Amino acid sequence: MLEAFYATERGSLEDVTINGDFDLHQDLVWLDLIAPSQEEQQWIMDAYDQNLPTLKSLEDISSSARFYRDDDGILHISTYFLTKNKNYQVDGEPEENSGTLATVQTVAFILHKERLFTLRGEKLVAFRAFRARARRNDYEIDYKDPTWILLGLLEAKLDELADILEDIHKDLEKYSTEVLNNRHREMILDLDDMITRLAHLEDMLGKAQLCLIDLRRVLTFLSRPRALGSHIYDADIRELSEDVRSLVEHDAFLFQKVRFLLDTTSGFINTEQNDTIRRFSILPSMLAPPMLVASVYGMNTDVLPFAHGTTSFIIVSLILLAFFIGPLIYFRWKKWI
Repeated sequence: MLEAFYATERGSLEDVTINGDFDLHQDLVWLDLIAPSQEEQQWIMDAYDQNLPTLKSLEDISSSARFYRDDDGILHISTYFLTKNKNYQVDGEPEENSGTLATVQTVAFILHKERLFTLRGEKLVAFRAFRARARRNDYEIDYKDPTWILLGLLEAKLDELADILEDIHKDLEKYSTEVLNNRHREMILDLDDMITRLAHLEDMLGKAQLCLIDLRRVLTFLSRPRALGSHIYDADIRELSEDVRSLVEHDAFLFQKVRFLLDTTSGFINTEQNDTIRRFSILPSMLAPPMLVASVYGMNTDVLPFAHGTTSFIIVSLILLAFFIGPLIYFRWKKWI
């Protein structure tokens, strides 16, 4: 899929329909390729003489080749985006739980002086949010300069990560109430399911941290004097770097909260298991005295007292009942059961 955009007179972005390489004119400032076909890649090659990396090479690219300028002065950046697309939901999973699954995918940026090429494997929320913002152009940015498109997409990525961390924070507040509320935990909550939900959140936090650290490296690279060739972008890069730093700290805080809830939930599970084992160990102790009396009177002998007659049966039964009730009262008094 190939989407193309041009900058209007007031600097906002508008999309155009691409049916072939004849639609790829020089006024286009952003070419966005989503899992492009061989034909679409050939259109780019014919119109702009630009080779594009394959989607497989994006996953295998070494860290040293993620940010660089080539011999022609073209800037190449590969960075991670975190997404919660619906196609990553587990089949049959309830809608309220499906958002806990996420994936990281690599997006390639190729920045020329006249235009920006982006290559990705799937649709991303950050790109859709940026397109809507650039179409309105609330901040009156001149997107005729493709560098502002690059910085805008990185800002949209950061906003999406902030939204994801905010959603995780809300989930953790709800899970804390469920785990720490004794009545809810004992009567309603499935602790094993809670462990699974917390593990999903921890996995997402790890992926968010990966994207944040990667974005920090990108911004560090862009802040170098010769990276973008101008100092007009420095203020925006510094602001993005500060936002990244604060989100990294917030992500670390959420990690600690998830670990606390995981440890607490695991502790409650162990407590429940110990209570169950303790009850099963107490039961033989309660039944041992009656079983001893019953086994003695079950012997084939006539010398035992109360061994014959209806009255003797009642007396022995009362003795057995007393041996059973006595330990039961004692255990209740000790609060062992």
